[in-house]
Amino acid sequence: MARLDGTRSLVTGGTSGIGAAIVMRLREEGAAVVFTGRNVQRGEALATRTGGAFVQADVRDPDAVRVSVSTAVDILGGLDALVVNAGILHEAPLSQTSDGAWDAVVETNLVGPYLYAVACLPELRASGGGSITLISSDAGVWPETQIGAYSVSKRALNWLAQMLAMEAGPHGIRVNAICPGDTAPGMATFVEGRVEPRDTSGWLLPPLGRVGTGADVAGAVAFFVSPDGAFCNGSVLLVDGGMRASLHASTVMAS
Repeated sequence: MARLDGTRSLVTGGTSGIGAAIVMRLREEGAAVVFTGRNVQRGEALATRTGGAFVQADVRDPDAVRVSVSTAVDILGGLDALVVNAGILHEAPLSQTSDGAWDAVVETNLVGPYLYAVACLPELRASGGGSITLISSDAGVWPETQIGAYSVSKRALNWLAQMLAMEAGPHGIRVNAICPGDTAPGMATFVEGRVEPRDTSGWLLPPLGRVGTGADVAGAVAFFVSPDGAFCNGSVLLVDGGMRASLHASTVMAS
C-alpha cells in the first residue's frame, strides 16, 4: 500500500518546476491530486502524464481561489492536504522595487497562500484534520537584498505557517513551511513575465556539492503530507543542501 493512498490533495502552482515535481511525487505515492495554475496547455499536459486533475486559477484572484477550492473538493470528494506552491520573483533591491512589482510579489507569495489556506480550513476540518504545506524559500530564512520583495514575502509566509499552525492545530490540521535553496532550473515566473530555464552551471554550490531539484522539495512535501509527519506542526524546513549553514559561517565549504 502506497504511503499516501486515499489522500485527497490540492496543489497550487503545479504546472511546472517544483510544483510539477510535487504533483508527480504525490501521485506516485498514491494521492489523488487536483492542481492549479494559469497555463492551460502545461496544466493539461501534466494532467495527462500524471492522472491528476487540472483547474485553471490565478492565486492573485480571490474569486478564482474560492472556485478552484470548491472545484477540487467536488472532484476529490473532500480534502486532506493543501500544498501552496504558486510564487513569483522580482530581481531588485527594495529601494528599486516599484509599487506594482511589490504588490505583485506580496499578493502572489503571501496573500494568495493566505486565501487558499483560509478557504481550505473548513474542508480540512470537515475531513477530520489534514495538512497544509507552504512552499517558501531559503530567502525567507536569510535576507537576500537583490530579491528584496521576494525575500520579505517569504519571511512573512514562514510566519503565516506558524500562525496557522497554532490556530489549526487543535482541529488536527498540521501547517508547515518548506524553504528550498537554489533549485534547478530556477524560478520561471517573474513579475516581468515567464523566463525560460537558465544555465545553472555557474551557481554557487552548497556543501553537498550539487544544486537542488524539484524532486528534493517534493520528497519533503510528501513527508509532511504523510503520516510520517504526523507530529510536525509549525515547522520551517530548509531543503538547501546546507547552503544556509555555510553562509551563516561566512564561507561555503568546498565539495
